[in-house]
Amino acid sequence: MTRLFHTYIYVCFLSVSVFAQQTLVVDLNDTIHLEIDQARGNLQWEISYDSINWQDISGANSASFSTIADSLPAGYRLRIEEGNCDPIHSEVLWVTQTVSIICGIDSVSHGFVAGFTPDTSAQFANRVYSTVQANWGGPGGNSCWLKMNLGATAEADSALDPSPETSGWYWQFNRAQAYAHDAGANRTPNTTWINPINEIQDWTTANDPCTQLLGSSWRLPTQAEWNNFLTASTANGGVGSGFISDAFSSTLRIHAGGRASGGSGDLQDRGSQAYFWSSEENSNNTAGSFRFGGIGSFPVNATKNFGMAVRCICDCP
Repeated sequence: MTRLFHTYIYVCFLSVSVFAQQTLVVDLNDTIHLEIDQARGNLQWEISYDSINWQDISGANSASFSTIADSLPAGYRLRIEEGNCDPIHSEVLWVTQTVSIICGIDSVSHGFVAGFTPDTSAQFANRVYSTVQANWGGPGGNSCWLKMNLGATAEADSALDPSPETSGWYWQFNRAQAYAHDAGANRTPNTTWINPINEIQDWTTANDPCTQLLGSSWRLPTQAEWNNFLTASTANGGVGSGFISDAFSSTLRIHAGGRASGGSGDLQDRGSQAYFWSSEENSNNTAGSFRFGGIGSFPVNATKNFGMAVRCICDCP
């Protein structure tokens, strides 16, 4: 099958548009055809397998070229040089492979993804996540979920595990950028915290970290899916509307990873509470989230500027 990727870029003496990374899921050995419009100068297509180190593709020096997707994941972009202008690059096309997984046995993984991963340092470069099969009825039941928080490098060993390795990363609602807090509660990236967030918008596919890091089959859970897990019986792997201890004993092994403050992005409640975003907003400045703690577990209509953990659910083939 041939997949077409089409983009635009302008030379240095015109306005330059900055594009977000796009993701394309293909079958291994599919043909990818890349085209660029409104470009001139010296053109060179580049490839990367980690989004950090880029190399020229031999012979790919025109506005379009085709390639076989025989080594995945891989990123493609176009470098343009003209006169005394600094080189500029097109948006990145990140190509991943369509994969059928055996949930509960197979793991899923990702490398560095620009605009999502906290930064380019090696500590954030690669992640591998265990998966688990849900066993309750209704929305989200009978689905494949991550057994770890997105961004984590290990599964929690207790309900109140406070380690950054198990807590993973934190996201503001419908924002692509992930934030990490180390053991000293230092935040990466330590950029200006977005406050407030005021828009009428559910979490978009372009900003959904599950989709963009793990592939098109993965996404953030809906409020109905989270709520169904919260109320499902403990016998079926749910929380039974119980406490953080019940959440940790559940199929999803929820633990107290905390959150980032809505006002400043500072770390809060790690080791005592768990907070997760759903994919759906409730108003222009609030969205559906879920809290698991020592006083109970329940949905929370939270302001979008909080940074919360993410668990992913799969619409797996």
